[in-house]
Amino acid sequence: MQVESDNYSDISQRERIWFFPNKFWAATKGMPADEVSHLMEEVEKLAEAKDTEALRKYPFVYVGDPYKDDVSAA
Repeated sequence: MQVESDNYSDISQRERIWFFPNKFWAATKGMPADEVSHLMEEVEKLAEAKDTEALRKYPFVYVGDPYKDDVSAA
């Protein structure tokens, strides 16, 4: 019997969606409460749809691993 690799788990690790509340509150400071609520709803819908490209435009959302250093030592 041949075992197939689980590509979904590889993809989900690379495309994990991170939300940073402190950055969200900083980005929405001074914004009316209804706009903040609408923005949060929009982000939640995009996350549910796994629309990572659209989520990348928000400074308080990170797609991938925010703790992984992308720069390798030479």
